[in-house]
Amino acid sequence: MSELFLYESRQRRTAAILMLNMGILLAMYLAARQVIEPSEASKQLFYWVNIAFPLVEIGLLLTAIYFWVQNGTFRAAVNADRFEIADPLSKDASFAVPVSEIIEIKQTYQKHTDYSSITMYMKSGEKIRITQNYHFNRAKLYAALAEANPSIRLPENALRFKQV
Repeated sequence: MSELFLYESRQRRTAAILMLNMGILLAMYLAARQVIEPSEASKQLFYWVNIAFPLVEIGLLLTAIYFWVQNGTFRAAVNADRFEIADPLSKDASFAVPVSEIIEIKQTYQKHTDYSSITMYMKSGEKIRITQNYHFNRAKLYAALAEANPSIRLPENALRFKQV
């Protein structure tokens, strides 16, 4: 069956981005060493930076290696019958549901906690959170869901969240 919406992202791409971030962090560190004037305050600053910098670089490197080796695929897909998200990092964020069982999708934002969420409500009463950790096009996702099941209540705008 053909997909109405399909987004896939491999972890090797994320690993490459992490390696790029390592290079940028190194450039920022070297620039700070050149630009910041020597003083007692800068001496104390670099004492802590010299501890934190290698730890952050090692953390980024280990994460990049893990993603490169694992090379899982995030997949979000909608066809005429099913809506599924498969997240290699979180089995809790993965699901596959019949499109006919979806009642509504709400996007909410809590100002006092600075927390946004996308929640899907099912006929069974179940609530499923939709991950925001990947850069798939929500407008296209919602259009595919509307095509598969026109009775689903969807947000008016995929980029706006209702404040609660």
